[in-house]
Amino acid sequence: MKRVSINYAIAVGTIWVNIPVIPLMFTPICFWILLLAPNPDHPATPKELGVLLALFVLGFVIAWSWWSYAVPRWRIWAYGRVDDIAALKTRAVQVGLTWPDGYVFERTECKPKDQVKRARELDR
Repeated sequence: MKRVSINYAIAVGTIWVNIPVIPLMFTPICFWILLLAPNPDHPATPKELGVLLALFVLGFVIAWSWWSYAVPRWRIWAYGRVDDIAALKTRAVQVGLTWPDGYVFERTECKPKDQVKRARELDR
């Protein structure tokens, strides 16, 4: 495998994992505002505000699901290509790409058993 720098691996992770999160989070709301919203000249009704809240929650769930799916796959890719995995982990936490090891939100990652095993092998 081609070796890459930690900065390169972080850049790939940011592009692959974090950049899609923003559009995924706000697309449901934007879709409603642009295509389905009632008359924009009148204040929103409680029902419309409820719809916006539900769409925000939906966008959050979709974005978190993407993150949960993409981070373990990026991690396997990065661990196999950098020389200093500990430094990669530290930098990934600093830039908001991953959570610290053992952090409660780390448990939300969707990791097939073969990926868990591979990540442990590479982390050693």
